[in-house]
Amino acid sequence: MAKPLDPLAEFVCDQLRDWAPVTARPLFGGWGIYDGPVIFGLIARDAIYFRVDERNRPDYEIAGGARPFTYEMSSGKTAEMAYCEVPAEILDDPEQFAGWAARARDAAIRAKAARPKAGATRPASRRRKGK
Repeated sequence: MAKPLDPLAEFVCDQLRDWAPVTARPLFGGWGIYDGPVIFGLIARDAIYFRVDERNRPDYEIAGGARPFTYEMSSGKTAEMAYCEVPAEILDDPEQFAGWAARARDAAIRAKAARPKAGATRPASRRRKGK
Protein backbone atom coordinates (compact mmCIF):
# COMPACT_ATOMS: atom_id res chain seq x y z
CA MET A 1 0.00 0.00 0.00
CA ALA A 2 1.35 3.43 -0.95
CA LYS A 3 2.18 5.92 1.78
CA PRO A 4 -0.42 8.75 1.89
CA LEU A 5 0.91 12.01 0.51
CA ASP A 6 2.15 14.45 3.13
CA PRO A 7 0.17 17.75 3.09
CA LEU A 8 3.33 19.75 2.34
CA ALA A 9 4.28 17.38 -0.49
CA GLU A 10 0.76 17.70 -1.86
CA PHE A 11 1.06 21.50 -1.68
CA VAL A 12 4.36 21.46 -3.62
CA CYS A 13 2.95 19.19 -6.34
CA ASP A 14 -0.16 21.38 -6.60
CA GLN A 15 1.82 24.65 -6.78
CA LEU A 16 4.05 23.25 -9.54
CA ARG A 17 1.39 21.41 -11.57
CA ASP A 18 1.36 24.02 -14.37
CA TRP A 19 5.16 23.89 -14.64
CA ALA A 20 5.80 20.14 -14.77
CA PRO A 21 4.27 16.80 -13.74
CA VAL A 22 6.01 16.91 -10.36
CA THR A 23 5.68 13.92 -8.06
CA ALA A 24 6.57 13.32 -4.42
CA ARG A 25 7.93 9.99 -3.19
CA PRO A 26 8.81 8.87 0.34
CA LEU A 27 12.53 9.31 1.02
CA PHE A 28 14.32 8.56 4.32
CA GLY A 29 11.48 9.72 6.56
CA GLY A 30 10.71 12.73 4.37
CA TRP A 31 9.80 13.20 0.73
CA GLY A 32 11.73 13.58 -2.51
CA ILE A 33 10.34 15.96 -5.13
CA TYR A 34 10.83 14.74 -8.70
CA ASP A 35 10.38 15.91 -12.25
CA GLY A 36 10.39 12.55 -14.01
CA PRO A 37 13.53 10.73 -12.83
CA VAL A 38 15.24 13.92 -11.59
CA ILE A 39 15.08 14.58 -7.86
CA PHE A 40 15.40 18.32 -7.35
CA GLY A 41 13.77 18.86 -3.98
CA LEU A 42 13.34 17.46 -0.49
CA ILE A 43 10.73 17.87 2.18
CA ALA A 44 11.97 17.26 5.69
CA ARG A 45 11.12 18.62 9.13
CA ASP A 46 8.24 20.68 7.70
CA ALA A 47 10.49 22.55 5.27
CA ILE A 48 10.99 22.50 1.49
CA TYR A 49 14.55 22.32 0.17
CA PHE A 50 15.65 22.68 -3.45
CA ARG A 51 18.90 21.51 -5.06
CA VAL A 52 21.52 24.24 -5.30
CA ASP A 53 24.85 24.79 -6.98
CA GLU A 54 27.01 27.81 -7.76
CA ARG A 55 24.46 29.11 -10.29
CA ASN A 56 21.32 29.26 -8.14
CA ARG A 57 22.70 29.47 -4.58
CA PRO A 58 22.90 33.31 -4.82
CA ASP A 59 19.09 33.39 -5.19
CA TYR A 60 18.79 31.87 -1.72
CA GLU A 61 21.41 34.18 -0.22
CA ILE A 62 19.72 37.29 -1.65
CA ALA A 63 16.32 36.13 -0.36
CA GLY A 64 17.55 36.24 3.20
CA GLY A 65 19.75 33.27 3.80
CA ALA A 66 20.57 29.90 2.40
CA ARG A 67 19.75 27.51 5.21
CA PRO A 68 21.16 24.20 3.97
CA PHE A 69 19.63 20.80 4.51
CA THR A 70 21.64 18.98 7.16
CA TYR A 71 21.35 15.63 8.87
CA GLU A 72 23.19 13.80 11.61
CA MET A 73 25.32 10.85 10.50
CA SER A 74 25.68 7.67 12.55
CA SER A 75 29.11 8.94 13.63
CA GLY A 76 27.42 11.90 15.34
CA LYS A 77 28.79 14.40 12.80
CA THR A 78 26.46 16.71 10.92
CA ALA A 79 26.45 16.40 7.13
CA GLU A 80 25.30 19.14 4.77
CA MET A 81 23.74 18.42 1.41
CA ALA A 82 23.51 20.67 -1.66
CA TYR A 83 19.91 21.63 -0.90
CA CYS A 84 18.71 24.92 0.61
CA GLU A 85 15.41 25.81 2.20
CA VAL A 86 13.06 27.62 -0.15
CA PRO A 87 12.17 31.04 1.30
CA ALA A 88 8.58 31.20 2.58
CA GLU A 89 7.67 34.21 0.43
CA ILE A 90 8.35 32.17 -2.73
CA LEU A 91 5.88 29.40 -1.85
CA ASP A 92 2.63 31.28 -2.46
CA ASP A 93 3.50 32.54 -5.94
CA PRO A 94 3.23 29.53 -8.31
CA GLU A 95 5.06 31.32 -11.14
CA GLN A 96 8.00 32.36 -8.98
CA PHE A 97 8.03 28.96 -7.21
CA ALA A 98 8.16 27.24 -10.62
CA GLY A 99 11.17 29.37 -11.60
CA TRP A 100 13.01 28.31 -8.46
CA ALA A 101 12.02 24.68 -9.11
CA ALA A 102 13.32 24.90 -12.70
CA ARG A 103 16.68 26.23 -11.52
CA ALA A 104 16.82 23.49 -8.86
CA ARG A 105 16.08 20.82 -11.47
CA ASP A 106 18.81 22.27 -13.70
CA ALA A 107 21.25 22.16 -10.74
CA ALA A 108 20.35 18.51 -10.14
CA ILE A 109 20.93 17.68 -13.80
CA ARG A 110 24.31 19.45 -13.78
CA ALA A 111 25.32 17.60 -10.61
CA LYS A 112 24.41 14.25 -12.13
CA ALA A 113 26.32 15.05 -15.33
CA ALA A 114 29.41 15.95 -13.30
CA ARG A 115 29.51 12.59 -11.46
CA PRO A 116 31.74 9.87 -12.87
CA LYS A 117 29.86 7.11 -14.69
CA ALA A 118 29.42 3.82 -12.83
CA GLY A 119 32.28 1.48 -13.61
CA ALA A 120 34.45 4.25 -15.01
CA THR A 121 38.11 3.91 -14.22
CA ARG A 122 40.02 6.66 -12.51
CA PRO A 123 42.78 8.42 -14.42
CA ALA A 124 46.21 6.92 -13.80
CA SER A 125 47.20 9.97 -11.77
CA ARG A 126 44.40 9.26 -9.26
CA ARG A 127 44.85 5.49 -8.95
CA ARG A 128 46.41 4.07 -5.82
CA LYS A 129 49.84 2.58 -6.24
CA GLY A 130 49.83 -1.14 -6.77
CA LYS A 131 46.37 -1.18 -8.37
